[in-house]
Amino acid sequence: MYGQNYRFTYNYRSIPDTLNKNNIINEDMILEVRDNKSVFLSQKKAISDSVMIADAKKGMMTMPDPSIQTKYIITKEYANLETSLVTEEFSTIYKFVIVDKRPLKWKILPEKKMIGEYQCQKATLDFGGREWTAWFTEEIPFSDGPYKFKGLPGLIVQIRDSKEYHVFQLKGVQKNSKPPYENIVFKGTKTKNLSFSDFAKFYKEYRRDPIREFKQNVMSGKISYESEEKRIEHMLLVEKLNKERIKKDNNIIEIDLLKN
Repeated sequence: MYGQNYRFTYNYRSIPDTLNKNNIINEDMILEVRDNKSVFLSQKKAISDSVMIADAKKGMMTMPDPSIQTKYIITKEYANLETSLVTEEFSTIYKFVIVDKRPLKWKILPEKKMIGEYQCQKATLDFGGREWTAWFTEEIPFSDGPYKFKGLPGLIVQIRDSKEYHVFQLKGVQKNSKPPYENIVFKGTKTKNLSFSDFAKFYKEYRRDPIREFKQNVMSGKISYESEEKRIEHMLLVEKLNKERIKKDNNIIEIDLLKN
């Protein structure tokens, strides 16, 4: 199958807030494999970004789809075993490209079962502060899967953490002749490369002060107000809204990023 282009669709079910477990997010995700590399992203984001790029070429400005839940993109290079997370969530100036070279230490178990039409085998992994159970199939010989998961002797059909806060389930496979989604990954905004360890430090600081960049823009005069009273009022509101958003995002997939 190598040398051919495939698009795998996964359902991603997650619970972002442990204090509100009834808020379950279901989202379709795409894993696109071509030319010995892959791109993993939200289907809604793929469509939204493609529309924005097409409209920009026509001189029109289109806003992103507000219903997108998973805003990051994962890229994997098979040749150098490099995985990167690409996100615009933390800055209005540039995209972060977080290069993750940590090895995934799978334990492959003898247990097998059918999932849909595929004969699958069980594997377990400790990653990101969670215990994961995966089922992979050698019938689809791509050593890949959703999110950063890779390195098994076949495609991951299903993977979930021990508490089932994050569950990925394969739901569709198709040969792909459409334009690759990888074309949208680095479009537009400037990029800032970080190692995973540097990002871990940045992320902790970001959660403590999520509007740091915004405050810097205000202080430098890039954002101006009609009065000092309006400036203080707006900054307090922005800070309150962002801290409330972060408080509800307490169950991220790599939960160890929240440890002190």
